[in-house]
Amino acid sequence: MRVLVMTTPDPSHLPPLVPVAWALRAAGHDVLVLGQPDSAESARTAGLNFVSLGDWFRTEELVLRALTPGKRPLESRPRADPRMKGGFGGVWIEHAKDMAGTYLDFARAHRPDLILSDPLNYSALIAGGVLGVPAVHHRWGVDPIGTPRLPAARQELEATCQALGLDALPDPAAVLDPCPTALQLPELAGQTPLRYVPFNGSGTVPDWLRAEWGRPRTGPHRVVVSLGRRTLAYHGVPFTRSLLHALGELPDVELLATVGADHRQQIGPVPGAVRMVDPFPLHLVLDSCDAIVTHGGSATTMTAALHGLPQLALPQMADCFAHGDRLAATGAGLTLDTVAAQDDPDQLRRSLSRLLTDAHHVESAAALRRDMERMPTPAETVGTLERLAGHRPR
Repeated sequence: MRVLVMTTPDPSHLPPLVPVAWALRAAGHDVLVLGQPDSAESARTAGLNFVSLGDWFRTEELVLRALTPGKRPLESRPRADPRMKGGFGGVWIEHAKDMAGTYLDFARAHRPDLILSDPLNYSALIAGGVLGVPAVHHRWGVDPIGTPRLPAARQELEATCQALGLDALPDPAAVLDPCPTALQLPELAGQTPLRYVPFNGSGTVPDWLRAEWGRPRTGPHRVVVSLGRRTLAYHGVPFTRSLLHALGELPDVELLATVGADHRQQIGPVPGAVRMVDPFPLHLVLDSCDAIVTHGGSATTMTAALHGLPQLALPQMADCFAHGDRLAATGAGLTLDTVAAQDDPDQLRRSLSRLLTDAHHVESAAALRRDMERMPTPAETVGTLERLAGHRPR
């Protein structure tokens, strides 16, 4: 079976799809990733073959231009009303208007049996519809944008679809959902479940972590602070500095903050309980941790949930708010979604202390982990995709 993986041009959009791509390859299928130059490195580090079409998209630069100079996203634009589902994602509708024809030309030549894409790749739905090939969406986690945005995308892409031979934008043939029912938005339940397998990029196991292997942990609670590279890149250095100083005052807590060398220098000295380390694949360390402080990004949230960690979400933009909301709804975490709350040292310390000491949060996070472990693995899901494509294994 020939599988075409189509990804929107953002380096973070492809990695959640990688475990399914690996499973398809391991089952003997041909897998090829199609995107713009922004995704080439993500495909390379995942060990997947890649075709690059078009120019660089540079999502990060687009966001930076939209921000108030020197202000992080939440300071520039407070979160939208949580009831307004699909309120983001318009940029990817415009992207489909520009790229759908180019991608379709390639897909015609490639002749895939199945198309797999992230939930904002509307060009994949167009290509699947024109070619009569099932196009499957793969969610990243909690999905306030992908599925809820489809009605607007269908309306705004009507002319594009008709120019390419379709009456309207088709629905996905299936939606793979790695988010357990308890964590997903209630109205989006009932899709094809898929166990989340962390892929946070390739990387070398840090020496300090390897030195701990085989030794029982004693001493203070270990808490990871992982805000994603973009929180820092989006004018987030002052916020991160204040956060580390606030949480670093908690007694009996060791903070492990993933901060690249360039930003460590900008942050400057931190309390003795804080260790700043280069970013690395988070799943390598989470089993030794008691909680995590995040930006609410899908990969970080889902990886921490799989390891049963209570989470403190400090969202800045887009779907990060929904991840924080749903963690709070399950009891597996807390979320602070305003500038005032995130900048209040006492509230930050109280929130993290609650996660470390309240049995309800610890037990809820453990229950979420058990739910995720019961979901079908990517290898088990290959058969579902084969049947969808009408493929009969030899």
